[in-house]
Amino acid sequence: MKRSTRLLVLISFLLVSVLLNVILFLTVDDARLDTAVFWMAWAFAFPWNLLAAVLIFFWTAKGDALIKLPVAQTVSYAAFVVYLVLGLIFMYLPIEKITFPLILELIVTVAYILIAMYSVYAVNYIGENQKKTKQKVLYIRMLQADVLDCVPLTQDAAICTALNDLAESIRFSDPMSHPALAGVEGELSLTVSGIAASLREGDTQKAAQLIATAKAQLESRNKRCIMLK
Repeated sequence: MKRSTRLLVLISFLLVSVLLNVILFLTVDDARLDTAVFWMAWAFAFPWNLLAAVLIFFWTAKGDALIKLPVAQTVSYAAFVVYLVLGLIFMYLPIEKITFPLILELIVTVAYILIAMYSVYAVNYIGENQKKTKQKVLYIRMLQADVLDCVPLTQDAAICTALNDLAESIRFSDPMSHPALAGVEGELSLTVSGIAASLREGDTQKAAQLIATAKAQLESRNKRCIMLK
């Protein structure tokens, strides 16, 4: 995600925080400003959440922000609302003893940290799975592209039709690769390379034979894909 989008989110949070602080200090009883409870609740409601917003800004700078940012926003906004509600209660009400408010704020903070940790773990897990999936489906996409690249190498209508049929068969094959398929997939790639070489040499008969071989190898690969599931 672009830096400008992430920066917009951070600036929006800052503006909302400034507005809430202006309203707070214009409406709160001046006597509350002399209490430890007020400043403790204020510190949890604003500086602590500001720190979280800055950390989110830098955390979403790397990796897939499309996954990270919605999760981070949901967790941080929910925490901000909880801190704000508690903070307003403790800042406005004539509470003098700090023990109970501090315990509640610490409970919320521990819960926030735990939820954030599990959220980070979940996001990283999803990201790693997506990377692995992209790597596994890359083989079929590249193979299909290699076959289609062979089409401009010949004017033979029958060969062009056979190449397009092979490309379609590859397209609708199981997209997920597997280490156990390395051998048959390597042979299939070599066969496709052989098709391209034959067409460059003008040997359409050999190319036709290799296309048939490629179809058989593709079918063998797909059967093995089924066995691995």
